[in-house]
Amino acid sequence: LLELAVPLVESFKSAIGERRQRRALLVEWHDRDGAWGIGECSCRPDPYFNGEYLDGAIEVVQKFIFPQFPAHGRLNEFTAVLGRVRNWPFTVSAVLDAMLDLLRRKGAKDAIDCWQASKTDHIPVGLSLGLFGTTEQAVARVQQAVEEGYRRIKLKVSPQMELQPLFAIREAFPNLPIAFDANGSGTENDLPFFVKLSKFAPQMLEQPFAPSRFDLCCVLKKHAPGLRICLDESVASYGDLLAAHNLQALDELNLKPGRVGGQFEAVRLLEFCHAYGIPAWVGGMFETGIGRRANLRFAARLPLAKAHDLSPSQRYFERDIVKPPIEMSADGEIDCSDDKPVALDEEVIESLLVRKIELVKR
Repeated sequence: LLELAVPLVESFKSAIGERRQRRALLVEWHDRDGAWGIGECSCRPDPYFNGEYLDGAIEVVQKFIFPQFPAHGRLNEFTAVLGRVRNWPFTVSAVLDAMLDLLRRKGAKDAIDCWQASKTDHIPVGLSLGLFGTTEQAVARVQQAVEEGYRRIKLKVSPQMELQPLFAIREAFPNLPIAFDANGSGTENDLPFFVKLSKFAPQMLEQPFAPSRFDLCCVLKKHAPGLRICLDESVASYGDLLAAHNLQALDELNLKPGRVGGQFEAVRLLEFCHAYGIPAWVGGMFETGIGRRANLRFAARLPLAKAHDLSPSQRYFERDIVKPPIEMSADGEIDCSDDKPVALDEEVIESLLVRKIELVKR
């Protein structure tokens, strides 16, 4: 287990809070033959997105996952251990990704490789922008994003904010595809605020209410029938997606593979979306290039998506921990034609390392 402190290029503020660095947890898996694989745990350092947090993730691996693993075994024996862990999907996903990455490096296929889905090599990229201090800052930052070529601009919103920055953005960019993300900050008292957001003609409103409040999503859709609702935190499993769909509480899905427990469950959810015509795209959690590359592999299997929140390395970090860094073209696309396992920049990793915990099975 490797914990890194990765500085962000700029601070990022949402309804959840403000971040100035990415505390990254990497899981390295080494076998007796000297082969290795790596996965990234996407959880935050605090339990404000879902119930997971970085220090807790380390403890779950140390106390409840690794001790139960056999010293030798088939993949399904290890995934059976992971399947017993409830409500720590980011942690489970990181361990699973490390195992599957090792197998890919030894010539095997993982769940994404085996998934019979259409594929594109060019991923359209959207940008998520945090809450701004002033209207001038908001307009200037959107202008910069437009010039950089992003296909969609998603703006963080909160019921406590003033709407003037949004009016100014829409006036300056009347035809710009924009979306909103409330990060679950609304309550039943905030329905009027979200109804007002429909005036800005957004492509969608993401996660207006707390994860369990499918009922409020249904109420909002009645009050603002033209407002498309996208769910993120609400969908942590196949059952959540099934319930939201049956209640008609969502119009599209922001899938974060780690949020649902990793590759196998993510494929299952995306197959459901395809079967029932639910638009889906891939979001991120400020992952380093390791987690971002893993997410891009899913995005490549969603060729109909208008944009994914998977910005290039330079958007977040002065130096990423993979090489080459993830880059975006001038027209807002990331080339994913090279699907080989990610290469690490060991020098950067060593410079950002906070602690290393070795767990060994003999």
